[in-house]
Amino acid sequence: MKTKKAINSIKSRKSYFLGLATGLLLAILILKLVPLFIVKSQTISYTLPFLKKQPTPTPDPAKLQEEITKSVFPDNVNLKVSYGDVLVKMVQYGAIDKDKFFKLYEGRGGLTEVEKGLFDSASDEPIIVNQQNANLILNLLWPLGIANKTNVLSEGPMGTQYKNEVGNFASTGGWTLGRETGGNLFNKYPILPLTADEEKIVTEIAQNIYRPCCGNSTYFPDCNHGAAMLGFIEIAVKQGMSKEEIYKKALALNTYWFPQTYAELGTYFKQKKNISWDKVDPKLVLGIDYSSGQGYRTINKELQSEGLLPKVEGGGGCGV
Repeated sequence: MKTKKAINSIKSRKSYFLGLATGLLLAILILKLVPLFIVKSQTISYTLPFLKKQPTPTPDPAKLQEEITKSVFPDNVNLKVSYGDVLVKMVQYGAIDKDKFFKLYEGRGGLTEVEKGLFDSASDEPIIVNQQNANLILNLLWPLGIANKTNVLSEGPMGTQYKNEVGNFASTGGWTLGRETGGNLFNKYPILPLTADEEKIVTEIAQNIYRPCCGNSTYFPDCNHGAAMLGFIEIAVKQGMSKEEIYKKALALNTYWFPQTYAELGTYFKQKKNISWDKVDPKLVLGIDYSSGQGYRTINKELQSEGLLPKVEGGGGCGV
């Protein structure tokens, strides 16, 4: 009986060691053969195609830039406000001289009959801005921004710190299409009267919107773009537009007035922050860090150093 148990014990030990030896041999074979198999499979793509590395497509820079630019500059933008009787009143008060205005635009292809009619009767049609009429809208809003009586002008830098020099700025001295000089028009007429609450909203928004041609906000409208933006804000607030919507439309106007700047900002947000233009915060973009002259130059230098500068046409200076 003991002999039989001993024999079984010896057999068990042999089986154990045999299994262990077999396992070790298999492990060695796997460790040796698998790397060779992988290398070979990478050179024979038809054997194991799922192991073949797929090349990462390289984006076309020109196509990418075209997509970014198209997102920044839609064909047109509905500002969702109308001129109402603002242009009619500006003609009546002398902030706009129709003959001078029409003569200027005769040399630019002339105004349409609809555009001419805005000076004679009120209009509830929404203002549509595009690349073709952006300069005209700039010149229509500009005199409102300097001539309409508002706290932004009377209590802001132009009406306080620079009160004795108010006629020497680009927005005032540069406006030559009225019946009197821009300096004499400054904060003079109740073209679009604002309530106390409306004045507060206009002031708040004006302080948050900058322009790339200088370092000032709309609260200091010392050039035509600042004055025109102030005119737009006044109309928008008077017609009940929300603050959020005003920032969106103000960004659209700045985009058409400064196309090169905002093409670059669109590129910056997409390429550097991975944010598409329709997802950016308009109030943030219009702030001092991006839309002021100094803020824009910082972005411009960064894009230039990395070869990411786009190029677009359009825009204009600070004159009529």
